[in-house]
Amino acid sequence: LLRVHALTRATYSTLRFLSGSPGNNTVAVDTIQIDSGNQLVCEANSPELLRYSTEHGLELASDADTNRAKGLIAAALLDVIEPYPFLGSSVAELAWRCHIVLAQTDDYDVSFSDPAIPFSIFVSAPARNHRSSILRIAENLIHETMHLQLTLFESLCPLVDTTPTCSIYSPWKQQKRPAQGIMHGLYVFSVLRWMWRQISQAARTSIDQDFALRRIAQIDEEVAALRDFEYSPALTEAGKYFLHQLFVASV
Repeated sequence: LLRVHALTRATYSTLRFLSGSPGNNTVAVDTIQIDSGNQLVCEANSPELLRYSTEHGLELASDADTNRAKGLIAAALLDVIEPYPFLGSSVAELAWRCHIVLAQTDDYDVSFSDPAIPFSIFVSAPARNHRSSILRIAENLIHETMHLQLTLFESLCPLVDTTPTCSIYSPWKQQKRPAQGIMHGLYVFSVLRWMWRQISQAARTSIDQDFALRRIAQIDEEVAALRDFEYSPALTEAGKYFLHQLFVASV
């Protein structure tokens, strides 16, 4: 992916990947140190990024708001994600650029990633500097990182046959979605359930434990509505095996 665009991790940016021009200059609003000496770079807004975000129904936060969110993101990485090496290394290896987006209200979260942009994530950050805000950001970071991870995996081992049109009701979007989107949702929320289970068992505060247990219950209810997807003709043989292992692990 990087060779095609003449990029390396050091020169990668969302703007350069979108434009296909390695010479397109980008500015970092801030950088956040993450596991293994890597950095999560908060990229400054540009006309191209603003146009892309508008086309995808996203409103980019101002550079000042992005700078404010830095502390919450750093806390989410350090306190919630990095204690679990599988999660910390995934974010460190796959989330290179982060864009802060605005949500409709402070109690509503927005996160987004695009399979066509392999190492960039878009997340909202609550204005309140509260423990629950840090937990919500941690979920958003893992949510989008797992989408990026599964996209890379699918380029090597397809899990869904995208040739036929197959739509399935999504308990997350509350509307019919393509089978590949359902597969992604099941994977992402299986990983999140694993994360919240670990946190619920190691929680030092009632805030963490209550939040984790509530998310586990919500995820279990949503995933239960999709158990029959394991037998969907839209899945490849690898996809059926992959999904079966997810369901076994969630028991």
